[in-house]
Amino acid sequence: MHARAILGNLHTRAPQSGAVDYIDLEWFDSQKRMGRFKTRGGEEVVMKLENPPKMGLSDGDILFQDSQTTIAINILPTDVLCAYASNMHEVAKICYEVGNRHASLYYGEEDLSFKTPYEKPIQALFEKLGVKHAVLKSKLDASKRISASASPHSETSAPLKFFDSTDLQIVIKK
Repeated sequence: MHARAILGNLHTRAPQSGAVDYIDLEWFDSQKRMGRFKTRGGEEVVMKLENPPKMGLSDGDILFQDSQTTIAINILPTDVLCAYASNMHEVAKICYEVGNRHASLYYGEEDLSFKTPYEKPIQALFEKLGVKHAVLKSKLDASKRISASASPHSETSAPLKFFDSTDLQIVIKK
């Protein structure tokens, strides 16, 4: 079975068929645009996305659908550090420190909360900085990833321009 495009997402639209089979992926494999995977039901899927999403595969992305089966992505839960900021100054501190270590950063489920894959040195840093945090088991879904990537691999038509603002916000204009 071949998958060339993402046909939708289970979280925003119900599957057309009765049975849903999943491809389980670790969070770091969600950036793949091609590969050979086995579903939970044992079906082999060859994925070669012609137009891959810029942020990567998201939990619930539908890769195949026919009258009997829907095959979708399931991002497996992993150990994460969840940081809870109490104000915008802490938001800036968390984003800077995690970014400075080139670690992935995701929006958390609560306001002013952020998730990053668990690493002991980042946990020690949060403790040193006095940032409220917890170690949790959670999905790191590409749809909630924070990224300002302007790498040569991204397909932007114009270079990004960064402007400072007076209220601790970063405004990105294309």
